[in-house]
Amino acid sequence: MRAPGRTTTGDAAPEPPMARGNAPAAARGAAPQPPAPSRRPRVLVATWFLSEPSRRMLDGIRAFLREHGLEWEIEALALLQTDTMRLALEFEQPDGVIVSFEAQQVFDSLAATAMPVVFLRFGAIDPPHRRQRLSVLRLGFGDAGRVAAHHFLDRGGFRSYAFVEATRDPAWSLDRGRAFQEAVEHAGGDFRRFSAADGVYHAAIAHRRELTDLAAWLRMLPRPAAVFAATDERAREVILACREAGLDVPRAISVLGVNNDDFSCRHIIPNLSSLELDNAALGRVAAEELQRLFDGCRARRSNFTIPVRRLVARASTAPASPGGALVRRALDFIDTRALDGIGAADVVREMGVSRSLLDLRFRQLDGRSVLEAILDRRLREVRRLLRETDDSIESICSAAGFGDPAGLRRHFKRRHGLSMRQWRVAARKGEVAGER
Repeated sequence: MRAPGRTTTGDAAPEPPMARGNAPAAARGAAPQPPAPSRRPRVLVATWFLSEPSRRMLDGIRAFLREHGLEWEIEALALLQTDTMRLALEFEQPDGVIVSFEAQQVFDSLAATAMPVVFLRFGAIDPPHRRQRLSVLRLGFGDAGRVAAHHFLDRGGFRSYAFVEATRDPAWSLDRGRAFQEAVEHAGGDFRRFSAADGVYHAAIAHRRELTDLAAWLRMLPRPAAVFAATDERAREVILACREAGLDVPRAISVLGVNNDDFSCRHIIPNLSSLELDNAALGRVAAEELQRLFDGCRARRSNFTIPVRRLVARASTAPASPGGALVRRALDFIDTRALDGIGAADVVREMGVSRSLLDLRFRQLDGRSVLEAILDRRLREVRRLLRETDDSIESICSAAGFGDPAGLRRHFKRRHGLSMRQWRVAARKGEVAGER
C-alpha cells in the first residue's frame, strides 16, 4: 500500500528483459559493480511541494528514461515537513533519490544512507559530503531575469523597471533579480527593487501589512512601469497591491511572473503573463546524473542554468494603448520643462488634446493630475538643491520654477512634514530617504 500524497509512475507488470541503460556498469565502460537487481530501481523524487514546475521536471525524467530504454519506479514526494524524508526513506526504501529541498533534517536523513543521491541545489545551503554517491547540481536562475528584462526593453515606453523579490530573499530569487537588474541598467533603464526588507513577511497575519507596503512602493515608481516578480504567486500579490494603490494593470504597471502555473495565472484579473522555465530539461539532467551513479560512476558537482522555454503573454502585459503613449509624451515634456515655470495649459497645448482628456488619461495611467505631475517634478529639484547646495530658499524657489516662495514653503511642508531648512539639516545628516 502506498503512502498517501505520493504519485507513482510504473505499474506492476512483469519485469521486462534488462534494458540497455540498466546493463551492468562494466559493460558500459564504468567500474565493475555487483549484478543489477532483478527489479526495476525505485527512485524517490522529493521537492518542496508538487507544483507545476515539479510536474514538468518529472516529465523530463520520464522522457530521459524513454530515450535510453530505462525503467524506474518513480515516487514523487512533497516535503511539506522536514521529517517527511526520514519517514519516506523508511517506508519506500528507494534505490536512489533526486531531491530539491534544503533543510538540515533532510541532509541528515540522506547522510545516513548509502544510496545514490542527486541533490538539486537552488539556494545557499551546501549538502554535507557523504561517501562517494552524492552528486550536486548547482542551479542557476539568471536566464529568467535576462529574458524578462529584454522583453520589457524591447517593448519600450517604460519609465522604470522593477523587480519584486520572493519572501525571505532566497538565493534563487536574488540570482533572478541580479540578472534582471544588470540587463536593465546595461540598457540605461531606471531599475528599482522591492526586497524582503521593505515589507513584513515573518507571520501570516502580516499579509495585509505586506500588501499595504507593496502598494505604497508601487505608487512611487515612475510610470508606466514594468514589474518583474520572482514567482507567479509574487506577481499575483503585485496585481492585488496595484488594486489597493489605484494603479491600472497593465496601463500603469505591467506585471510579469515566473513558472506559468496555469491556476495562478488564469484565476486573477487581469490574467497574468509568465515565463515558463524548461524544468523538463532539468529533469533530464537530474535523471542522467542519477543513472551515472547507478552505473557506478563517481559523484560530481556541476552547474545547470534553468533555461526559459517560452514567455506566455496574457493581459497583465498587454501593449500600451494610445492613451499610454500620450501620458508618456506629456511626462517627458514635464520632466524637461517644469523648471521653466510651465503650467497645465502649456502641457495641454504641447500635446494637442483637451485638458479634460489629458487629466483623465493621467488619472487612469499615472494616478496623478497634470498639475500634480508638474509639482512633483519641481519638488524633486527643490530637494536636490537643498541637499547639494547652500543656495537660499528664494534662489531655490526661482530655480525650481516656483513663482512664490510662500507657496513653495506651503507645498513642501505639506509633502514632507518639515520646513525646507529642517529638511536640509536632516538630509545632510542622512536622516531622510534619498530619491527613489
